[in-house]
Amino acid sequence: MRTIARTTSILLLVLLAILPVLVSTGCMANDPPRYALCMSHLTNHFTNTLAASARARASELGVELVVLDAQQDIARQRGQIETLLGDGIAGLVIEPVAETGLEAVLGKAQQEQVPVVLVTQRIDAPALYDCFVGTDSFTGGQLEMAACVAAIGSKGDVAVLTGPVGSQAARARYAGYLDVLQDRPDVRIVAELNADWKTDKAESIVSNWLLAGKPMDAIVAQNDEMAIGAVTALRSAGLTGVIQVFGMDASDQALQAIHRNEMTATVSQQTALQGSKALEICYGLSRGEAFPDEILVPQVVINKYNIDTIEK
Repeated sequence: MRTIARTTSILLLVLLAILPVLVSTGCMANDPPRYALCMSHLTNHFTNTLAASARARASELGVELVVLDAQQDIARQRGQIETLLGDGIAGLVIEPVAETGLEAVLGKAQQEQVPVVLVTQRIDAPALYDCFVGTDSFTGGQLEMAACVAAIGSKGDVAVLTGPVGSQAARARYAGYLDVLQDRPDVRIVAELNADWKTDKAESIVSNWLLAGKPMDAIVAQNDEMAIGAVTALRSAGLTGVIQVFGMDASDQALQAIHRNEMTATVSQQTALQGSKALEICYGLSRGEAFPDEILVPQVVINKYNIDTIEK
């Protein structure tokens, strides 16, 4: 009897020792499914709002969500996804760093039947993901530039602050700008530089333009962080309101700047809706549900005339 009791005690100790391992590796039957949100970066209002909304939706669905930051490095993002697939992830929501560079790892996800939802930005290979959730960046660019053209009376010089090279959203928004301007010969793009979505870099670029005497009636920035950088540079130069500023994302800072008449307009992409919807669809796909190839979120221009009434 003593031998049996001793053996039972040893078995109980072993079970208690390996229980944390079973829990951490997902071997317990009641473990929640584990999903991942792979972001290109987490350095501004837009990306952090999107990630927060995805986390909130994951909590509502009772699943675990891992959020990873690729720091604008496609190789890092590729490695992160490779690791997640090796860990047995249930589904992937990806905001790609660039249009190319993930083909091999997404092919592996497809082979392993791991659902892939792209959010905000697309890649060049639509066959490698199950659904896209976001806005039409070309349309967003059209809306932003059309607002600028109207504000300057269809005549004047425009400077453009662009996003990172390789970004699908940046490229498509710029194409939207050109589409609006093709029939407006009196509106000219006189300067453009990549500010990498960053406020400080945009501020430096605009300050240099001003020091160089660059003629500008408006600055069109491809996100609100860069627009705020332009606003700061103009304020420092005593040119607030003289040169109009336009942004994208409807961030809190941009909305405050519109209230202060430091910015003319921004374009809302309903960022939180994008994040929650992308996670929800990834969850549904992993459970065998069917969805359209793309789900587009409406965009709307926000200015001082509608800022207090429109859905952000």
